[in-house]
Amino acid sequence: MRIRGLTLGLALLSGLAACDSHPGGAMTVGWTFAGGSCSGAAVEQVRIAIAGEPLQQDTFDCRSGLATFTDFYPGTYNVTVQGLDYTQAVTWTGTQSVHLDRDVSVTIDLQPVSQQNAVYYFSWTLDPATGDPDQIPRCGPGQRLDKVAIFIDLQDFGSYDCELGLNGNVVITPYVTPGQHQVDLLAYNSQENATSFAETGPLTINFVTGQAGTQNVPLHWNVGSVQVGWAPYANQSDYNGDIRQSCASAGIADLVLGFHSTVGDQNFALGSACNASVILDNVYSGGLTPYIDACGPGGTPGLCGFQGGALPIYREDPSLVNPTTITVQPGVFFQAANPTPFQVFIPLFPIP
Repeated sequence: MRIRGLTLGLALLSGLAACDSHPGGAMTVGWTFAGGSCSGAAVEQVRIAIAGEPLQQDTFDCRSGLATFTDFYPGTYNVTVQGLDYTQAVTWTGTQSVHLDRDVSVTIDLQPVSQQNAVYYFSWTLDPATGDPDQIPRCGPGQRLDKVAIFIDLQDFGSYDCELGLNGNVVITPYVTPGQHQVDLLAYNSQENATSFAETGPLTINFVTGQAGTQNVPLHWNVGSVQVGWAPYANQSDYNGDIRQSCASAGIADLVLGFHSTVGDQNFALGSACNASVILDNVYSGGLTPYIDACGPGGTPGLCGFQGGALPIYREDPSLVNPTTITVQPGVFFQAANPTPFQVFIPLFPIP
């Protein structure tokens, strides 16, 4: 199992220099974390200190499990072991007094330094999807889905690169208090940063100190494809005869496409093109009635009909043409060989 940020390698043995030969011996130090393992505690490295003794090496890969120090005089030594996470923060610590008169071994059971001391490991897969290969959002660097956000108890705890949880890789949650928590993972595009393309839905996870669980979870599609076309018409007669206007002749400078869904409103800037169409891969699923506001010049482009944008001068008119509805299927993306299920056309008329 690969863990994000883990330092790989073998622990080295560190020695203590002695001035004279003497009876005594070596000290071997081991460690556990509330009885658990390094991965269960999300510890990458351990740092060892022996009071009054300079060590040639004091930091070791946690997974080595043991560190041996040689050439001690007989006596009693205070040994402290700290557990470090992938940021090198001290998250666990333990101290034990060790009496040595010959070779001795000691295992120190570390305890967390904070009440937020439990973690969990996740990997993920995307549910199967249909559509043309270049229309299906993919997970990975430079792909449509480049990030997976994590919410714990409805709070945003940041995100991971999408590929870090694929193909047997795992990511680690932030530290939380032990007990049950609700976790939700959402795949999204960091540039758009608005649409949850796919998500786990709420997962009830039991977080245990020092005993991190691991789970592979499916990300279920929230979105599918729509191909929306539009054109302005001077009146219903022109619409019946398919006599279309240009943006210039209609005075249109900015268009915004919108959808009302049970998840929330979505809006897409269409620029200033008329008699055009667009294929979207991020429309929330369900039965939808798309609409378009077309604005004249002035205002901020992309904000037609919103604060900072110009006022709409064209839009669909239900009294002239019944609005077209479309059913968006989750995980069903555009297919050039069968475009009809994805297509909707919106005629635009002057606003009286």
